[in-house]
Amino acid sequence: MDHSQIASSTVQLASAADSVRIFLHVTAATIWVGGQFTLAALVPVLRKATGNNSEIIKAVAKGFNKIAWPSFAVLIATGIWNMTSIPKDAPSNYSMVLGMKMMIVLLSGLAAFMHSRSKNPKSVAMWGSISGLAALAATYFGALLAG
Repeated sequence: MDHSQIASSTVQLASAADSVRIFLHVTAATIWVGGQFTLAALVPVLRKATGNNSEIIKAVAKGFNKIAWPSFAVLIATGIWNMTSIPKDAPSNYSMVLGMKMMIVLLSGLAAFMHSRSKNPKSVAMWGSISGLAALAATYFGALLAG
């Protein structure tokens, strides 16, 4: 594409407010979703390296929670902000996909909460898996909504 094609293109940069909103949402999603998968990969390594020292694993999880839950709150806040910016010409199925994404986000948060409160190793694994998979699905639905 040459410069004349770029100049005549209908592609536009986001406004300052839109770019901040999208930046905050994507950054928070990166921490919430990526952090879950990073932690899931690190826990087995930590178990092996520490002789399954649960105190070290709990400390790492608490450290992650210090950034994960604020990120989840930012996701909720920017998600609401995103809903105020829905294009008037959005396709008819946009609301359906948005509703599905909202339910999946809530599932991810609820499952993460249950994961952090579980004592039984099977419950910890189940709720962690549900939270991570739901977070990943919410990311996909977000990509659908972005167009």
